[in-house]
Amino acid sequence: MKKLLGISALLVAIALPAFVQGQQARMSPDDQRKFDNYYSHWIDARQKNDRDEIISQEKRMQSLMARYGIPQDVPYDRIASGGTGYDADRYGNGRHYQGRSRLSPDDQRKFDNYYFHWIDARRKNDRDEIISQEKRMQDLMARYGIPQDVPYDRIASQGGGYR
Repeated sequence: MKKLLGISALLVAIALPAFVQGQQARMSPDDQRKFDNYYSHWIDARQKNDRDEIISQEKRMQSLMARYGIPQDVPYDRIASGGTGYDADRYGNGRHYQGRSRLSPDDQRKFDNYYFHWIDARRKNDRDEIISQEKRMQDLMARYGIPQDVPYDRIASQGGGYR
């Protein structure tokens, strides 16, 4: 009986932090609406290449992420409503984009490299580097006819891809 009680206590001790962490990452409905609004403006700013607005919206999203203990390297589309991306009907078809052409192996390596540096720059909040890497990724995306609203992690090798 003591063994069973000990094992149960151990399982609770292991499961409790994971449960608490999962609860912390959930935003209040009001904060989720704010995040979705910031994300919407961020997408629009990226399409217009408005660097100041991109940075402004990223700061706002990162502030909410920090409040809920969400790591800075989590892609914004994972936090926006739905948890796996933005509403395709509202922002275009990027979330569901199923491009026929894949990046060449060389271009895929380049894109993965840009993506890695972009994630690192976001972690460091290095605005100039964020913008530089976004421009490089968007240039490759344009070359392959990939819509600008396709999240970068859907194109990067480790992101599952858009294929």
